[in-house]
Amino acid sequence: AVVSTQSTGEGEEFDVNAPAPDPVEAPIEHAAFKLRQETAKYHEEDNGMITAARKIAQKFQQMAKYTKGRREILELGSTEEKSEFSSMTDMISTCKEIIALTKQIQKHADLISKNCPDKRLVLSLANSMEPMGMLSQQLNIIASVKAAACGKYDESAEVEADEMLTINAQNLMKSVRDTVRASESCSVKIDSASNKLKFKRK
Repeated sequence: AVVSTQSTGEGEEFDVNAPAPDPVEAPIEHAAFKLRQETAKYHEEDNGMITAARKIAQKFQQMAKYTKGRREILELGSTEEKSEFSSMTDMISTCKEIIALTKQIQKHADLISKNCPDKRLVLSLANSMEPMGMLSQQLNIIASVKAAACGKYDESAEVEADEMLTINAQNLMKSVRDTVRASESCSVKIDSASNKLKFKRK
């Protein structure tokens, strides 16, 4: 079945057939859209990995909106509020939430690895998941750097932090997306009684 929208149960609909944000003009939003497209293929029931991956994409979308608003304040002197975040504290909190969600994904993937009898698929899953830990640690550091720059009104440092955030977000969401795909491949090989994570396609 072709699914055009994904209902999250949180008052939000996602249209998988909508045009993707421009990867140059809106790189974080583009990466988040691609991750949302991936998670929208599956039912979230009985699959905490899909729920966590979807939430990561949503939180990066919020962060992108905040950083865009900050850039407009710096460059254009705009004072209009364009984000759900009211301060850098919200952004740092969101980074910590993303890190916690990546740990959930790693925990689910580790369990799948232990139960999958196909060593080739297990290796593929390990390679997909490997960057996630390092990228999560980097995200925490980048958020602290951005907060410090914002507090000092250091425009050049804040712009540099935004550039680092963009690269980190793209790579982290790619690792999450690859991990979801590799986990599904492994889950097919696991005995149903041992498989606690159900990848049910829509």
